[in-house]
Amino acid sequence: MLAWGVLMLLPLAAACTATAVRPYLTPFPEAPTDTLQADAAALVIDLSGLLTAEGLRVRNVSAEEGYLETGWYDVVARRPVRSFGSDVNRYIRLRFFVDPVNPLLTQLVSEAVMRRTIDPSLPDREAEVTVPPGHEGDLLLGRIRDALRSRYGAPAP
Repeated sequence: MLAWGVLMLLPLAAACTATAVRPYLTPFPEAPTDTLQADAAALVIDLSGLLTAEGLRVRNVSAEEGYLETGWYDVVARRPVRSFGSDVNRYIRLRFFVDPVNPLLTQLVSEAVMRRTIDPSLPDREAEVTVPPGHEGDLLLGRIRDALRSRYGAPAP
């Protein structure tokens, strides 16, 4: 009887220890925003495939929470990296915040960031800045956004 009671509590315990993927941070103010004719969860899943096809490694993803984040990526070598060299300008991370506007529309806020310093004592977000216009990370993000706009289209005015 005791074993049966413990078994019944396992799903409850698992639910209590679940952690969220989407961090408690807001996109940088200059992050571009698109409104697309798409289901939010489907958009996140499709976005994951687009990023993988570009050679990026998806680090955190949750279709339910509307969030996707890549690992660090070297735009010069065009490959994912785990550690940085001295040139901070070549390493970027992409983040996507996906929120339903209504049943037919989804808002996508996307950002390409790089570290302003390699100081390991700083949390990632405190050391990040958005990539400047024309940077390889900005161009990569533009390709991803263009592909999504092409697939899903913008709402009619």
